[in-house]
Amino acid sequence: MKRIFALLLFLALLAAGAGLAEEAHEHTWGEWTPAEGGHTAVCASCGEALTAKHYTFATRLGSFSDSVCGMCGQYSGGVFPLIEGASIASTKEKPSKQRGEFIARGMEKPFSDENVLFAFTVAYANNGGLATWKDMSVITLPLPLTLPDTYRLIRVQPSAGDDSVQNPEKWIDLQSTWENGALTFTAKTPALYLIVAQ
Repeated sequence: MKRIFALLLFLALLAAGAGLAEEAHEHTWGEWTPAEGGHTAVCASCGEALTAKHYTFATRLGSFSDSVCGMCGQYSGGVFPLIEGASIASTKEKPSKQRGEFIARGMEKPFSDENVLFAFTVAYANNGGLATWKDMSVITLPLPLTLPDTYRLIRVQPSAGDDSVQNPEKWIDLQSTWENGALTFTAKTPALYLIVAQ
């Protein structure tokens, strides 16, 4: 009888351990793609799919306004594709542990305003939503375009306001360098960024 009890106890503990192992699985989500009401990705290791709501960054350009999802890139005119070769590095000597995957998406002249040469989003995605950005970071984006000698890099920052305010946002000018087809700048904010002709 003791042997049967010990065997049952062992099997129960084994089953409980297997359940804990399943809960401890950390998903490695693939690319987030637009889906009905949000965006979807599939875990590369277990095949599970997850759909999450859009997380959008908005801007108003004169009488025109649009918003872009920082995860899947969906906006009114289509989808901002991933920026291949985008890189990010903390400016700290001992970087904080960063959760999520870095995502950079962008498109040349996506909006009706001809002064916007390129628009892009940068963010850390965690289970389909934004992860807290831990450190000030240097971001390098290889971009398939030619920039004029003078341009402005702008971060679009929402501000207090409502629809009665014409531009309920702030445009923050950032320092950047453009060299060998790559834009480099320092940031710590998930946002929509615009490269604007001066």
